[in-house]
Amino acid sequence: MGGDERGSANPEVGKDLPYCVPIATQVSHAAGVAAAIKIRGEQRAVLCTCGDGATSKGDFLEAINLAGVWQLPVVFLINNNQWAISVPRKIQCGAPTLAQKGIGAGIPALQVDGNDVIALHEVISEALLKARLHKGATVIEAISYRLSDHTTADDATRYRTNEELREAWQREPIKRLQHYLHQQGEWDESKEQRLQAQAADQVQQAVDEYLQTPQQSLDDLFFYHYEQLPADLAEQLSDADMANQLQGKVVQGAKHD
Repeated sequence: MGGDERGSANPEVGKDLPYCVPIATQVSHAAGVAAAIKIRGEQRAVLCTCGDGATSKGDFLEAINLAGVWQLPVVFLINNNQWAISVPRKIQCGAPTLAQKGIGAGIPALQVDGNDVIALHEVISEALLKARLHKGATVIEAISYRLSDHTTADDATRYRTNEELREAWQREPIKRLQHYLHQQGEWDESKEQRLQAQAADQVQQAVDEYLQTPQQSLDDLFFYHYEQLPADLAEQLSDADMANQLQGKVVQGAKHD
């Protein structure tokens, strides 16, 4: 994306909504989109992912309550990685599980091993199929562990031990799946090398496409927020148009030089 919301509009990746920076706001959006799907009578479903910390926000509780009351076609997938930034799961929520929060909303809820790719695929697929068939929402708590820092501004060594981290690495899902496929005779070193090369090419193509994308206009800062642009923003937009024109002249002058 590179901070460019046009990255969410790629038809090849389906109907992905823009990322939400405020915690749990996407859960409310998911309920709203699911409501629209139900009103239209479409056989579609919404998959909404959030972290364990998001389940402590009012947005989450309001959204699952709405989904339960209206029997919305939405699946709420909680990635319980044990840490809401630096706050451990055990002091963030007093409930024995996060999945059971769905019970209060009248939504079927379950836990799954979030490090088991096959198990995740099965339960999410079943929940989405149920939603598409107009049989209501599902809450899924995937038990996992955050192996990295929360963000580039975070230092996880300040609040968790190296021993805890080393133990969690033993359950790392990608290596676990790779080992299982080897055992089943479905994977080998040559397939691994081909996959790595294919992935590297795919990433490079995406980077090249991003770098070749023309920059957004300053005008885009003003659009898509209001049905009718307020007077103060209209005035600022006029100034932005002038800035765009000046920028264009500067670029053209640089090319001419």
